[in-house]
Amino acid sequence: MLSTHNISQPQPNDALLSPITASMDLFQLLDVCESLADELIECKTATEQQALCGRIAHCLEVMKTTFDQPLPAYLVERLTVDKEVKIQVNHDSEIQRQYCHALTQTLLSRAHTLEVNRALTGMLFELINELVEDLQAPRFLRG
Repeated sequence: MLSTHNISQPQPNDALLSPITASMDLFQLLDVCESLADELIECKTATEQQALCGRIAHCLEVMKTTFDQPLPAYLVERLTVDKEVKIQVNHDSEIQRQYCHALTQTLLSRAHTLEVNRALTGMLFELINELVEDLQAPRFLRG
């Protein structure tokens, strides 16, 4: 008798199963987007790449709406420090989000060679990580 425990079933990708909703705050969306980008850079199949790019594109679209809303107090608190910290903040986060979205759309088009897709995937990974780092960097001084 064959045991079903011996049969290896592919496990669904956690990043692909993460919910993306309009009720999520900016930091939650950044975390999901970063997880998806991490999975994308390690992705080995075209099907999984397409699914991950689609999820990233959706996450970036939902994130766009959070840029138009005031930050909730609990996020302001997370971005507030007791002493001045010298960091460079990118004030063009919406433009960077648009670049990331454009790259996901380009990857979804499947119009490029494997080599170009790898380069675009690397660019998307880097841009998403820069966006996350920028938006989660302290920017308020407690006073």
